[in-house]
This record gives sequence, C-alpha cells and structure tokens, in this order.
Amino acid sequence: MKDIKAYFLGGGSEVGKLGLVLEIDDTRLLLDYGISPTSPPSYPMPAPPVDIALLTHAHLDHSGMFPYLVREQDAPIWTTDLTREISKILYVDSLKVARAEGYAYPYDKNDIKEAYYRVIPINPFETRPIGDFELKAYPAGHIPGSLMFEVRNSSRSILFSGDINTINTRLLHGTKPVKCDILFLEGTYSGRDHPERKSLEREFIDTIEDIISKGGVAIVPVFAVSRSQEIAMVLSRSGFNVWMDGMGERISKIFLKHPRYLRSEKELKKALSRVKFVRNPQQRKHALKGEVILTTSGMLDGGPVLWYIEKLRKDPKSAILLTGYQVEGTNGRQLLDKGSISFYGVSQKVDCQVYYFDFSAHAGHTQLVEFAKGCSPEKIVLFHSDDRKPLAEDLKDFAEVIIPENGKVFTL
Repeated sequence: MKDIKAYFLGGGSEVGKLGLVLEIDDTRLLLDYGISPTSPPSYPMPAPPVDIALLTHAHLDHSGMFPYLVREQDAPIWTTDLTREISKILYVDSLKVARAEGYAYPYDKNDIKEAYYRVIPINPFETRPIGDFELKAYPAGHIPGSLMFEVRNSSRSILFSGDINTINTRLLHGTKPVKCDILFLEGTYSGRDHPERKSLEREFIDTIEDIISKGGVAIVPVFAVSRSQEIAMVLSRSGFNVWMDGMGERISKIFLKHPRYLRSEKELKKALSRVKFVRNPQQRKHALKGEVILTTSGMLDGGPVLWYIEKLRKDPKSAILLTGYQVEGTNGRQLLDKGSISFYGVSQKVDCQVYYFDFSAHAGHTQLVEFAKGCSPEKIVLFHSDDRKPLAEDLKDFAEVIIPENGKVFTL
C-alpha cells in the first residue's frame, strides 16, 4: 500500500451517523454509513463513488444510509448474511417511524429491497481479494453478526473495529485483538468503564425484586437487536412474570435461524420459552398487569415503550430501568437529565422511578486500551466518540494517536 487517504463522513467526533472513506492505491472503500437515531434523524455527508461498501453490523448508526447509497451508486455491500436480514427490518421500521412522526426520509421501500439484494455475504474469518490487497473479516463481539474488517498486503495492515465488545456476555463471545499497523478504534466509552457484569446482573435482578415487592411494574426499554435477547437471558431464571413487546421477538427468531453467531443457541431458546410475547392490544393490557415488560425502543424514541410509560409515569411504585447508552437528543437522555419524556412533541414529567444499568455491548475504556495494546499498532485513529481525549491519553503511551474531524482528509 502506498499512502492511504481517509476521511469521515460522520461519526468521527460523535457517536452516530458513522461513515469512513478509505482510499488505498486505486481502490475506494466505504466502511459503514449510518444515521443518528434522533427524531428527526441527522445524516452523514454524501458518500463519494466507492468500489465496495463494508457494513460492520445492523445498528442504524452504522447501517441506516445504505438504502440511500444503493440509490445513488452501484457499489456492492459486504456484510454477514445475518446483518443483511436484520438491517432490512430496521430500515422498514425507520420508514414507519418517519411516517408516524411526519418527517421525510432519504429512501423508500424499493431502495431497501435493492440494498438487500446488493449484499454479497461474507463470513467471519473469511478472506477476499481486493485489487492488490486482501480483506479479512473477524467477529466483533458487539451484536450477533457484527464484524471487524482487516485490509492488508505483504507490507501493511489496517484494522477497522466498528463497534466492539471484548468480554463474553450471555449472548456472545467477546472479540480478540488482531495484529495490525494501523488501528481504527471506536471510542464510545472513552473515559468510562463498565461495572463487572455478574455484579451488574445481580443488582438488576435485586432492583426488579424490590419494585415488584412494593406493587410496581418494571418497564425495561431494550434495543430489539441483541439487548432484548441479552436481558431475556439475564431474567431467565428469575421467576418473574416477563412480557416482551416490539420487534424483539422477530429479531430473536432470526438469531435462532443463524445459531453460529450465538454463544449458546440452547440458552437463548430456553430464555425465550420463559417470556410471554405481546402480539395484540389485549395482550398489552395484560402485560401492564404483569411484573416486567421488555419493550422497544431502547432510547424511548417511538415504539410500544411510550404506551407503557404513558400508563405508568405517574405511579411512584413502578420504574423505568434503562439498559443501554442514551444518545444526546433522544427521549432516553431527556429522561435521565430532566426527568421528563416527549410524547408526540409534548414534554411530560415522569414520576415513576428511573434507573440506569450499564448493559453495554461496547468495550469500556480499560478494555479498549487492552484491546489496542493487543493489536500492537503503530498508529491509532480514534472515532465514534463524544470525548476522545481520555482514551487518547492512555493510547499515546504505545502508539501515535490520530483524532480526525468529520470531512477532513488525513493521510496514513
């Protein structure tokens, strides 16, 4: 590889709307192309013509603009078969939300179909040639089907992390370092570590027990992809009366059709067999009288979670247990910061209890540093972070750290 030019279309200096353009010799790659899931969403800069688009995983902040990309140009998309299935569902749901909220969206159903057919599935640990170099995919440990991408030739190698998790969770095995010369590393949790997982799970169960013992209902907002299944597995042996509402059931069925991406198909099946699924308005009313409700969306921006919170927001015995990162501008962040939620444009006070449990699918600060050390890079490019400075401080002890800004070309 000669000089490598790179620039971020989004997601360089913030969490969300990620897109990275890599120009290597005569080949131009696009790695991820997402939206920020605010209401309305915010978008990355337009993508230039590219030879190949690489998609790490289905979350909309990484995948959400691919239907728009295929409308504009003919590039093939390389990602896992599981990511192809899940991202299609999320695209369709995004259109529904846009119509319900009354804002325009940059693509339509035909573009979604085209994005699906444009995918050339790639498997974890598969290697493919691209011009004078080759690409290898690795499991990222973030959600089922998620990948890291390595681009290499005989003299240099680049690793793009996408979103990663390095610890084993109930749903997935954590990812492992890959030796490289240049590491593009996500920094979502720069400066922040996660609590020890088993202790966190015990605290989560104990909190729900306390809520139930006082006659309350625990509303647990979850992301349909991965978090719904992870929390169902955490609750599997609790004995609670658990309901699941939203897309979590549909995504779970797709996961089970692709068991090779799971840590334990058997354990996920067992957990789901102990959950009651909401499939109509009558069952939603029954769920309201239960003990625990797992429901989308995880950041409270649309979905059935708003119906449940509207019903229970004045009940001080009930509680909302947030289980994941709440992006700036979302209802979830508003709830944490101000104790209120916007229901269809009107802000309402929430009187029930609010808890935050850090069930993150991202590596924490210390885990990111250890992962980067294991990769032994000469240079590290930090992206996908609201504050990269704390992580950069610890990384510069063993590598040159680059902190790019969106739209600015840099040479490697």
